[in-house]
Amino acid sequence: MTDAAALVAGLDLDAHRWFAGKGRAEAGRRVVDEWAVGDGRLIVFEVAYADGAPDLYVLPDGDGVFAALGGGGDERPLGVDQTHTSMVVGDRVVKLYRRVEPGPNPEVELLEALDAVGFDGVPALRGAVHRTLPDGTDVGVAIVQDLVPDAPDGWESLIAPLERLIDGEGAPDDLLPELARCGRVVGRLHAALAEAFGTRPATEAERDGWRARGEAQLEAALRVDAGLRDVATRIRAELARFDDGPPPLVTRVHGDLHIAQLLRTPAGVYAIDFEGDPTWPIAERRAPSSPMRDVACLVRSLDHVARSAQVRAGLGAPLMDAWIPLAQGAVLDAYAEVAPLDRPLLRLFCLEKELGEYAYAARVLPEWLYAPQLGMAWLMRDDAAL
Repeated sequence: MTDAAALVAGLDLDAHRWFAGKGRAEAGRRVVDEWAVGDGRLIVFEVAYADGAPDLYVLPDGDGVFAALGGGGDERPLGVDQTHTSMVVGDRVVKLYRRVEPGPNPEVELLEALDAVGFDGVPALRGAVHRTLPDGTDVGVAIVQDLVPDAPDGWESLIAPLERLIDGEGAPDDLLPELARCGRVVGRLHAALAEAFGTRPATEAERDGWRARGEAQLEAALRVDAGLRDVATRIRAELARFDDGPPPLVTRVHGDLHIAQLLRTPAGVYAIDFEGDPTWPIAERRAPSSPMRDVACLVRSLDHVARSAQVRAGLGAPLMDAWIPLAQGAVLDAYAEVAPLDRPLLRLFCLEKELGEYAYAARVLPEWLYAPQLGMAWLMRDDAAL
C-alpha cells in the first residue's frame, strides 16, 4: 500500500469538488492520522495555506472501506455529484465526509433530534462514525442511513421535463403538484425542528450578522461581476431591512436546503444532507437561524434549475421567467399550510443566498456563474414575486 504521505502529496486537490481551498495559496500538506477500515484505510490530512486557518480532509484508500462502515455487503456509487462521497451498501447509504472540522457533527445532531420527535421525512439514521485524532480532536467521519428507493436525481429529474417544456412539450403546471409536496414536507420539517430545539426571538447581534453577511457577499460578488454595480445600492438598502420590525423566531435549520436535497419518491418526500452549507464554519452551521433561510435556498434553487434547463436548451428565457413564479408559488403556498411564512424576511434571505452563489461559482464551480447572474437579474425585476 502506498505511503500515506506520498498519496496525499500526489493528490490534484483542485480537481475535486469537495476541496474547499480552491483559489487559496497552499503552504503544505501533512498526514494527521490513518487507520485500517475493511481491506483499506481512512487517512485524515491537513492542508495549510499561506494565510488563514488550515483545512482537514478525509481520504478513503483501498477496497471495502464503505462496506465496512456500512456493516458489510456489496458497495456501489450513489451516482450523485456531492461535496462528500456516498456509497450504497446493501439497503443503506454510507456518507463519508471529505472535509471535516472539530466539534459535534451538525447532521448527526439534527437527525437524532428529528428521530426523537418522530419526524418521518428523513431517511433513518443507522449509525455515525467519529474519530479522535492524535491531538485529542474529535471529528465526525461518516454516517449510515437507510437507502430511499425509487428516488430520482433531485436536479436532473427536474431539468429534463423543463427542457421538454422549452421544446413545446407538456404544460407549465405539470410539475407543480410535485413541488407542492416538497413545500409541505419542508414546512413539516421546520415544525419538527422547532419542537425538537425550541424557538426564541433573534438577537440584535444575529440580525446584524445576517445583514453583514449579505453585505460582505455583495462586495465579493462585485469582484466577480462588475455588472452588479447597477443594482448594488438597491441591494444594500434591502439588506438593511434585516434590522426592521420585531425580531423573527430562530431555531436550528437545515442550512443548505436546495431542491436536490429533497428525495421525491412515490412513498413520500425525504430531506437529506443536514450538514449545512459546506462553505460555512461548523460553528455557524450549528447556530440557530430563521427557517426562512432554508425556504430561500429552496426557492432560489428552483430558479437555478430552470436556468440550467434554459442554458442547456439555448433558448426559452420568457418561458422560464414565467415558470419560476409558478414553481415558487406552489412551494410557498404548500409550506404556508403547515408552517409560518414570513415573505418580507424571505425576500432578504433570497438576496443573501443569491449573492453567496457568486462566491461559490468563483471558488468552486466557475461554470456556475450564469446561475446567480440570471437569478439576481430576475430578483431585481420590479415584477419579481416570491
